Amino acid sequence: MGATLPAVAQEVSVPRAEAVSEKPESVSVVVYRDTPVDTNELLRRSRQSWSRLDQEGLALIVEKRVVDVPAGDGVIRFKGLATGIVPHSATVEGLPAELLEQNADYDLISPANVLERAIGETVTVVRANASSGEVVEQSGVLRAGTNGAVVEIDGRFEALDCSGLTERLVFESVPEGLGATPTLSIKTRAEQAGRYEITLAYLATGLQWSADYVARVSPDESTINLEGWITLANFGGTSFADAPVVVVAGDLARDADTRPIQLRTRYANTTCWPQQRSHEGWEYAEYRAEYEGPPLPPPPPTPAPAMMRAMAEEIVVTGNRVKAKQEDLGDYKAYVLPHLTTVAARQTKQVLFLAQDNIAVERVLVASILPDDEAAPPRPLTVELRAKNDEASGLGLPVPEGSVAFYISTADLQTAYAGRDKISDTAVGLSLRLDFQPNALVTSKVLETGSEHTGFGTSRRQVDSYRLTLNNSSDRAVAVEMPLDWRSNARGFRIEHEGLRSHIDADTGQRVWRTRLAAGQTRTFDVRWSYDDPE
Repeated sequence: MGATLPAVAQEVSVPRAEAVSEKPESVSVVVYRDTPVDTNELLRRSRQSWSRLDQEGLALIVEKRVVDVPAGDGVIRFKGLATGIVPHSATVEGLPAELLEQNADYDLISPANVLERAIGETVTVVRANASSGEVVEQSGVLRAGTNGAVVEIDGRFEALDCSGLTERLVFESVPEGLGATPTLSIKTRAEQAGRYEITLAYLATGLQWSADYVARVSPDESTINLEGWITLANFGGTSFADAPVVVVAGDLARDADTRPIQLRTRYANTTCWPQQRSHEGWEYAEYRAEYEGPPLPPPPPTPAPAMMRAMAEEIVVTGNRVKAKQEDLGDYKAYVLPHLTTVAARQTKQVLFLAQDNIAVERVLVASILPDDEAAPPRPLTVELRAKNDEASGLGLPVPEGSVAFYISTADLQTAYAGRDKISDTAVGLSLRLDFQPNALVTSKVLETGSEHTGFGTSRRQVDSYRLTLNNSSDRAVAVEMPLDWRSNARGFRIEHEGLRSHIDADTGQRVWRTRLAAGQTRTFDVRWSYDDPE
């Protein structure tokens, strides 16, 4: 009788219990602005099939989910996530279990991915005879996939798509790890099973927002009615239905860690066994595979023009006189949209966030101090409308950067379009400045009257002299400002003489000359400045 061998301890792999959360019960969306967005440019880029707008922008997605937590070691899979998810940003709160591991499964369902994941699984081969139409089904085990499907049927190996007949494979289920959208899975360890509501939060790309304004100017240009519209753009493949939406103004600091996962799609490359080929031909095929590489995958389908227009140009306007609520978010300004909003996939929509009437504005004409050619005609001044951003002026709200369209009402109540400008980020307490339109009746002329050097070597300085002439040929008095935005940043800049006293603007930090011209008045004054100009 042979000796009894001692038992060898073997590690037994116990399968983990698995729970799947197919979709959230509710979701809220916070859209950040990492750089100011121009709405027209955004829509223009959305018409370009090569624009990767789904990988730009940044939003915080907060989901409420009900999950069944298995007892002991288990796995919970979260499906229905945003397509632009940044997986390492995901956090889970309210889970009464120890979190052991977190994984992102982001292989998409495609023929090649299914074939690769299903190797060793039983599949059904369906063949249809092209002439008779007879359909035959056979069961087999998939033995190879990505470079051509090979199925073992009744002990024999057969390569598909090589017979010339219509053939297809039927799979009982989608292999683990594949999905139409990314899936986040976590491994847990819980003392007991139970159903719980948890919060899943993560960053995602593909969502952007911009601000646009309509300014209606009164006939005497003393007040404006200002409307602000938030444009929400979702370039991702996930819709968020009836969601609380917050947009955050302020340039957000971000780096490469806030980039989405790249969804992987493999393309099947069917390689049949050689049929009626010479040895030389087979060697040439191997040579091409080695030195030229595999064939390029087919390009992704391009949406039809009509579909692209529907995706890019469909702007859903949901505004009314109920405004968004403004809140502080640290140093940022957040606007909470007043109603639950559906942020649909590949949709652009507008929501009113600001509506202030009768904002008091000051009408100032601005002249640039740039030397003119003596023979050139005088320059028209630009009309600038200024409003102090405070409650006393009728505003008193943070105004995010955006484009503004002007409309002016004439004396007979006709409304006319009067141009566009950009609003800079304007905090409460600062001045809102809008370039309204040029005024040809008020002009300026800047002529150089002298240029010389003083000193030597490192002490040498350049001294420039100018004569500024302002002319008001209109029938009303006007306020005129001349900001010095030329030469003022030169090293050692100093005003040597000024016929009109200047001051430093509190909002811009620029040196400004300010005066008032009566109707029909012309005024001339001289200015001289110097700056370092070493040899």
